[in-house]
Amino acid sequence: MDTVAAVEKRSLSLPLTRWEVAGAFGDIGILFPIAIALVSLNHMNPTAVFFTAGLAYILAGAYFKIPIAVQPFKAVAAIALALELPPSSIATAGLLMGVLLSFIGLTNLVTPLARLFTLPIVRGIQLGLGLILAREGIRLALGAKSSALVLGGPALPGWEIALGGAIILLLFERSRRYPSALVLLAAGVLLGSIGRGHSSLGWGPLPLDFLHPHVAEMKKVLVALVLPQFALTFGNSIVAAENTAQVLYAAQARRVTARALSLSIGLTNLVSGMLTSAPTCHGSGGITAHYKFGARTQKSCYVIGSACLFLALFGRAAVGLLNLIPTAVLGVFLIYVGIQHGALIRDIVARRRSLFIAVCVGLVSLARTNLTYGFAAGFLLEGLFLLWRRLVANK
Repeated sequence: MDTVAAVEKRSLSLPLTRWEVAGAFGDIGILFPIAIALVSLNHMNPTAVFFTAGLAYILAGAYFKIPIAVQPFKAVAAIALALELPPSSIATAGLLMGVLLSFIGLTNLVTPLARLFTLPIVRGIQLGLGLILAREGIRLALGAKSSALVLGGPALPGWEIALGGAIILLLFERSRRYPSALVLLAAGVLLGSIGRGHSSLGWGPLPLDFLHPHVAEMKKVLVALVLPQFALTFGNSIVAAENTAQVLYAAQARRVTARALSLSIGLTNLVSGMLTSAPTCHGSGGITAHYKFGARTQKSCYVIGSACLFLALFGRAAVGLLNLIPTAVLGVFLIYVGIQHGALIRDIVARRRSLFIAVCVGLVSLARTNLTYGFAAGFLLEGLFLLWRRLVANK
């Protein structure tokens, strides 16, 4: 009987399949829009952003041996975009997160902390993130962010592009020859190329800037960025990511532990922070995205990692290249992933108390668009249920 290690070794010797390639791009609905926004609005260096993301993908795949997502810090990105923070503040936040996560990983403090997150809370985090992703996908597909394309005749509105994308996913979902993610991505790029034309793409990476941290800036981002992000990262990218990987990949995910994830995210952000790049994590929703679109081995990490390194060569022209993909198509990716990620709750549906806690965590997270509030609600409910059981037992 083959061991897991033998299976991993044999999988690497097999040729790269179209499913691995399709799964590699399963999480672009998160990675690319946030990266584009940080480059365009916060003036981050696109070469640094895509270089560190690509490097993180390749190293994560090499260690964990399964498709692991690399996503920008969502809380940091959202606050930085809202406050128009400079690249140095964003990178400093990533550097501090790197120090913090590396510390709790090296000392193994992450393990007792992870035990505080019970299965209902983890499932609630996954449900909440799924709902948030689906809602953002709807906004990208149907809202003001979704721009129409002119294809030689009448403009093609975003909702029609989104509808076409959804039909493509449904038609090719079970196809063994044509992965739905690749078909949708190819269709989106083709539409964008026709509707927006081909802008001249400059070639050549921009020089990397090394961060020079300042105490005043550290104090500022510690409260504004690091504290909100830590709760989200710990719950979603460590505890929920470990659980998601184990549910989807079973024994193949034996290296995906809370400690390993904490160290991986921490060390990656020490590097990206010093290169004044965008901080990243291993979001649990991204793990689901890669899996649902066909990725099964670390080869998918090498594919998307190489694609990011290739984009790093374009410098600022990388943003124009990515803008060929209509926002409505990215929205369809997000909606699909959100539904699949939220569906992880199905294994506790039969347990009423667990389901109640998970649904409350998910709905609070959705209402506040912040998983930290969801964690707090989950901890409160778990505490109340524990207190109730003790009171009943003492009667």
